[in-house]
Amino acid sequence: MEADGNLYSIDLVIGAVMSRSYSLIDGFIFAFDTWNLIVAAPLLRMQLDSLTRLAYIATAPRADEVAEYVIGGGEFRKLKDAEGRRLTDARLIEHAEETHPWVKGVYHATSGWVHFSPAHVVANWQVDEDSERVANLSGGIPIQPDRIPVSMLQEVLGAMIKATEEIFGYVEAWEARKGLPLGQARELGSRD
Repeated sequence: MEADGNLYSIDLVIGAVMSRSYSLIDGFIFAFDTWNLIVAAPLLRMQLDSLTRLAYIATAPRADEVAEYVIGGGEFRKLKDAEGRRLTDARLIEHAEETHPWVKGVYHATSGWVHFSPAHVVANWQVDEDSERVANLSGGIPIQPDRIPVSMLQEVLGAMIKATEEIFGYVEAWEARKGLPLGQARELGSRD
């Protein structure tokens, strides 16, 4: 974590993001392996939350001030960007879109799994009509794995992998440049 014997405020934020990411991945794997989409999807949404915040810090004019504010207990949504707009989740997504254009759609899709929504009703119940125009309602508690389309599971898993890779891309970029003058970077694995 140190560069030239120095520890930076951004190191503390990145360390917290890495710890959170590890825990989210651990929970995600358990939920995913048990076909528990109701838990896995919100964990993906939380991973996107970390990604959008790191994306903002990486491009903020005074990233160290943002990090110090967060370390001091401040919330992103109370901060304002260079345009004077509050850093709500929606605004953080706007900032992240240039580098991560896929985040907005996945963020909105997974938000439906965070708050009780029609996604929960649709996933749990299925209406089948037979030839006599009689509807049959079926479902199960908990949601049965055969009710979850494989394509949905593939999308959730793919998005979690991508979000995690991109979070660690920010970690590596910070490791390569921390403690150096603006515009300089070290090769990863180097002790300089």
